[in-house]
Amino acid sequence: MPGFKHILFPIDFSEQNCGMAPYVACMASRYGARVTMLHAMELPAAAYPEWSGYAGGWPAYVSSEEFQAIVDQTKQRVESFLKSEFQNTSTTRLMHEGDPARLIVAYAQKENVDLIMMPTHGYGPFRRFLLGSVTAKVLHDVKCPVWTSAHVPHTPKQPTGYRNVLCAVDLTSKSQPLVQWASGFIRDHGANLKLVHAVSAGEARGGVDIEGGRFRAFLFDVAREAVAKLQLEAGTNVEVVLEGGEVAAVVRRAAEEKHADLVVIGRGVMPERFGRMRTHVYSIVREAPCPVISV
Repeated sequence: MPGFKHILFPIDFSEQNCGMAPYVACMASRYGARVTMLHAMELPAAAYPEWSGYAGGWPAYVSSEEFQAIVDQTKQRVESFLKSEFQNTSTTRLMHEGDPARLIVAYAQKENVDLIMMPTHGYGPFRRFLLGSVTAKVLHDVKCPVWTSAHVPHTPKQPTGYRNVLCAVDLTSKSQPLVQWASGFIRDHGANLKLVHAVSAGEARGGVDIEGGRFRAFLFDVAREAVAKLQLEAGTNVEVVLEGGEVAAVVRRAAEEKHADLVVIGRGVMPERFGRMRTHVYSIVREAPCPVISV
């Protein structure tokens, strides 16, 4: 269940970081959580002391003094980055040298982080179709919930709270705790909850397709029964959106039509035969018009 007390906010001084800072501050304020801002200083080989060479715009030779100056400047930048945005939030600022994804995962596990909030790096007409490699690795490796910003080609709007939350379910054994987690989240935020499920092979096709239509109707009936059983077990009774088609596309359309402020999904490849939704985490995050929390 939600109850975030320690939020990890990886920073790289990017525009995406600045755009999502208000969301991090709002989440911390809601739960009275402390925030750790972690910057991974990833240097090319040529930047290390006494190295002779050239890489990525660094000079051919970096002395120990120059290297220390680089480290000191980066630490100062970490200390001053988004200072005003977090002036009312308990914040720890850290800088470590190494691979960003590895450092984020290791810190989250060691320090019992409750929630990681990070951008997808989706600004711009081309980057809109890409999911940042660091974000992808973190989604794959960590065990705690991960909040990712809307993967849109423009700076996201300022947060206005969570009023409409959409929970995507795949009707496997993991769906019940997911729905219960989402129910706890909406109680914390005074929001409305809706469930969405993509029906496999349930997308209508053109032309005369009588038998296919009957089969799709059967699939929808089975899905309705399964969702009803899921809600009974989870103790919920909320609106359900059933639509045939590819998972990420169904979730995106439902989020747009229901004006969702947040999408909640399960994360991790499922062993169950029909655990399709959990194998589509990256595409759901990439397609969603609003932030996503993957649990």
